[in-house]
Amino acid sequence: MFTKVIHLLTKEYSIVLASSEEDIAEVKKIRKEILLPKYQNFASIEDEDLFLFNQDDEQSFIYLLRHNPTQTFVGTIRVFFINDSTPIQALPMQKDGHVEDIHYLTKSLPICEVSRLALSGNLSTYEGFSAIQLRTYLSMGLMAATRTNFFLYHYSKIFAIMERSLQRILKRQNVCFEQIGDAVDYYGMRFPFVIQKEDFLVAGEKTEGPMGMITRYSLKELCKNPESLWKFIDNNPYLERSDIHLDRICQLFEEHGGDVDLALLLQDQKVD
Repeated sequence: MFTKVIHLLTKEYSIVLASSEEDIAEVKKIRKEILLPKYQNFASIEDEDLFLFNQDDEQSFIYLLRHNPTQTFVGTIRVFFINDSTPIQALPMQKDGHVEDIHYLTKSLPICEVSRLALSGNLSTYEGFSAIQLRTYLSMGLMAATRTNFFLYHYSKIFAIMERSLQRILKRQNVCFEQIGDAVDYYGMRFPFVIQKEDFLVAGEKTEGPMGMITRYSLKELCKNPESLWKFIDNNPYLERSDIHLDRICQLFEEHGGDVDLALLLQDQKVD
């Protein structure tokens, strides 16, 4: 099963950083299919266009999941970040999710919040996986994109509002988010979580399962073709090339080969 999961998430499907107008159009399309009707069950969406893409998205890394055989995009996820230069200095869970009393956790920048995970309901079947298994592993693949993002940009903390089912999936991959408050009604009942930098480092060193393999694969592929990432960084007014640790990661791949230890890729992030 392990080999099948890796093949699924590295060959059958790929993660793409949304860096063009065409990519953003695909993000909106998936959100319109999955998130808009789901969220409308809980609240009135007055401005559909603003719901599909807003100011928070301009302050985010947004990733797409592509089905390679058909070249169609079937999923998306967002990493909203805050650093010293970003105009928005409050997390979506604070602004929109009404998660309170977490200011003591948000002082050390940069930080980020993972949100807007959406996976199409029209997925191609895949031999050896049930529909539920396929959706579970593809959701894990989208979360792996956010994990890769952490290797590239050294956040002090990662926040998320999640259903417990997703938190349990991540915990099985040694990515252990800590609950930081009671359930909130954020388009349905969800729980706020955080993972500290040092806990994420431990997860990175322990994980040699699917999440670790996908992370290593994604970083290695990015080293082969980094142009779209650098284009995104150069076009984003809140990011600098010096923020991104890709050059160091690529150097380690050159020195140690494709199976470089994840702990080594994280060595520059060690907590004193």
